[in-house]
Amino acid sequence: MKNKKGYTAVELIIVIAVFTVGYFVTANILSKDFDVNYEQDLYEEKINAIEIQAALYGETHTEIFNESADVYMTVEELALANVIISTSEGVVADPRDNEETLNDLRVKITNSDDEVTAEVLI
Repeated sequence: MKNKKGYTAVELIIVIAVFTVGYFVTANILSKDFDVNYEQDLYEEKINAIEIQAALYGETHTEIFNESADVYMTVEELALANVIISTSEGVVADPRDNEETLNDLRVKITNSDDEVTAEVLI
């Protein structure tokens, strides 16, 4: 009688295949719990940056408040004034969709008691 020690190659391949299938099924199920929308996060960060840059623009260009404490500008106007990062044509891309732009969004810049704030009106 032969003394058998260890496993055959076929047995090892079967065990590895079972573990691999189990891993991919588990990873697929768990990955749905960690669904992250990076495009939406980038959009919110871009809107934040536009508001900050518009407020800085209002602080350095106080002449825009000669007629009113509230000034409305489009993102395109701010981009063409080199306030916001854009293409050379003044296009501000929407991170959620490369075919869309943020140029039509309006920004309200307010000067209240020498404190300038800005808000993107969505």
